[in-house]
Amino acid sequence: MSLDDPQIIDDEQEDEKLSDHDNDKSLSSLTSDSSNECPYNDDIASKVSTAFAKATGIDIEFAIQLLKDHGWNIDQALKATYEAKEHAQLIVNTKQNWKDSNEKYFKILSWNTDTTDTDEVEFNELIQQRTETMIEILLREKPDVILLQQVGTFALTLIITCLSSLYDDESIQIDSFNNSNYISIFTRKSTVKKKNVSIIKNSENWNMLKIEIEYKNSINIDLFNAFIDENTYSYCFEQINKTNPNHIILFGISSQISDTFWNSHIINLDDLWAKTNQRPETTYTFDPELNSNINGNDKPQRYDRIFFRSLTSMNNQFKPVHMELEGIQHIKTSDIIFPSTHWAIQGYFDVNN
Repeated sequence: MSLDDPQIIDDEQEDEKLSDHDNDKSLSSLTSDSSNECPYNDDIASKVSTAFAKATGIDIEFAIQLLKDHGWNIDQALKATYEAKEHAQLIVNTKQNWKDSNEKYFKILSWNTDTTDTDEVEFNELIQQRTETMIEILLREKPDVILLQQVGTFALTLIITCLSSLYDDESIQIDSFNNSNYISIFTRKSTVKKKNVSIIKNSENWNMLKIEIEYKNSINIDLFNAFIDENTYSYCFEQINKTNPNHIILFGISSQISDTFWNSHIINLDDLWAKTNQRPETTYTFDPELNSNINGNDKPQRYDRIFFRSLTSMNNQFKPVHMELEGIQHIKTSDIIFPSTHWAIQGYFDVNN
């Protein structure tokens, strides 16, 4: 498709066009980026980006970013846009099939909220809007266990307040040097009995949260939640492997550890994604191609995972049957902003086999 095609550049200027101020601001930001400098003058670039946004149904800022990312090649930008939409729709379709019968399953949700506190008022307002959407999702899904990572003080206060009638909660700081970055475990009062809470820490003041629970008065589960890196990885799994061998283990993590690192290390726990058919649409939880909250052109990564250990003595009574991604809806005040830079993982376990 040619950039000189009048069908593209001669789109009606009055039809759903941004103000001159907004367009100038967007294009100024675009042309100042030396890594992907726009090869066209402001007038042509404005018409192309406006037409592209209208044709694809996306926000003008996101349209400009896509065009930049693909060197202003419209065909490539269109392909990326529609592939992203198809991928997102596939995620929605696979989720919907499980909603009507979810009461028969144990549900666990793990989510890096990316809501660490900031001193900037504008960002705090956005964190509030993002957190409110997270709360809506959590209350809609009502998992039996919620594991949250990288939660700021303000966001955590909102979540605890809104979930307090349905959930018990425990939260700790990720490390002793950051007083506004927490990991949290919420347990649903109607299905989960909390028995013991402990904090596992290493010599570098890194913390992991552990809660022993009983699900529906019959199944003992040890819950773990942590934000880890390559330096805390070994210690983390060493501690988990010391847990009661008669208890099921569920471990939610967030990290910036690459797939290459994971693939080169042996873990004595099962990966929920690997045990639920490794469906492509649920592979990546940190996905710059789909999540417009993420800046840059990094490759999609599986930074967030749920690990588990079932008991052979239970004869598949606690069996993983499904995994899906949550948090793929935009916040109410924006057509491009998602609740977090990370998708949430939600897993279903059959307890009635």
